[in-house]
Amino acid sequence: MNYTSILSHFNITELNHMQKATLEAIPKPNDVVLISPTGSGKTLGFLLPILQLLEEDKTGVQVLILVPSRELAIQIEQVFKQMSTQYKINCCYGGHSVRIEENNFQHPPAVLVGTPGRIEHHLRRKNLIVDDIKTLILDEFDKSLEFGFKDEMEFIIGECKHLKNVSLHQPPL
Repeated sequence: MNYTSILSHFNITELNHMQKATLEAIPKPNDVVLISPTGSGKTLGFLLPILQLLEEDKTGVQVLILVPSRELAIQIEQVFKQMSTQYKINCCYGGHSVRIEENNFQHPPAVLVGTPGRIEHHLRRKNLIVDDIKTLILDEFDKSLEFGFKDEMEFIIGECKHLKNVSLHQPPL
């Protein structure tokens, strides 16, 4: 896949070492742990390889990205939209209209980003179907645990029965 046009949306001419490594690692059916400082391009580093995993003919959510905060969810959604792909992304987080999120599931996105509490809410109410989710990304998972989302994350992971890839992303300790 040629990423030149996507990178031009960010005024980037070349991927950094970490981003190149994720392009190689994430599409393989394995688990990936990415530890890199804030501001190093982790978000783009895990969003670019997702494009290799998405299937155009699928109509359900294929990638789930769990984040500890609404701010991070919104940031990831904005970066993905700036990539200008043909794929739809939606956000789910506390403080956002549940009705809007439920309406979005009528035509599910290929990529869903959300906080563990809100994603669990939709799963328990059968608003969200996870049968097509093959990739789970836990961004800043350590903060999700610090914020008390352990039970929600275990429930969500348990519901995603068809996972092929799990990627953990966090800043260095």
